[in-house]
Amino acid sequence: MSEVGADVLERLRSAYRALGPGFPPEAVALFAYGGDDGGGAWYRLAPRGQRRRLATAEMTSNDLFSMPPNWEVMRVELRRLNARRGLVTASGFMRCRPRGTWENLRIPFLHTWTMRDGKALTFQNFLDSIELRRADERDRRAS
Repeated sequence: MSEVGADVLERLRSAYRALGPGFPPEAVALFAYGGDDGGGAWYRLAPRGQRRRLATAEMTSNDLFSMPPNWEVMRVELRRLNARRGLVTASGFMRCRPRGTWENLRIPFLHTWTMRDGKALTFQNFLDSIELRRADERDRRAS
């Protein structure tokens, strides 16, 4: 596995700073690796749900966290970002709220990223047991 450069870490920092409602271009760039839609396809695996296929263009900030459908991520406070041999760990807190209210909760997160050439190969949210994996060529042909 190749080392993760300072430029990739700065791109990750920018993506976390920009996370909030929706999915900012900084985060899309980490997951966009090609494919028919320019973003590629991913599988989202969560503990209480079926494997779900989604395109990078369909992702939202909520896909990185385990949230009820009526809740949304308002912002993310990144505390630590460490890299070693292509594996990046990120930890901090997210601020989220039920849609339509001003109530705001602070919830911790711990993410790991497997990176290559500045792009995400896998993403895992350890506290919520969420995983995003790239769909490979066989998956694209079958769908």
